[in-house]
Amino acid sequence: IIPSRVCVASEPVCTYRNSEDETIFLKYLPLLKRGEDYVDFGKEGKCLKRAICTDTFKTIVESCAQHKITCANKDRFTGVFPGCCLKCP
Repeated sequence: IIPSRVCVASEPVCTYRNSEDETIFLKYLPLLKRGEDYVDFGKEGKCLKRAICTDTFKTIVESCAQHKITCANKDRFTGVFPGCCLKCP
């Protein structure tokens, strides 16, 4: 019997540790030239941060504090983040 060799190749991924201390794995999608992102929601339902995987497999973390968002200008932002940073009536 000839022993078989198993080669396991894994794609590089980005990692992010969320507010509940879980490790989140994110991929970079080369065909779309876009990284996956993860929005980290806190216990109150407001988001806290967003993690994005870059083409160099580094994780960029944006916080709500980096965005000048208010209930008045919330509609100017597209996507979930950063609109989820605040609760409006």
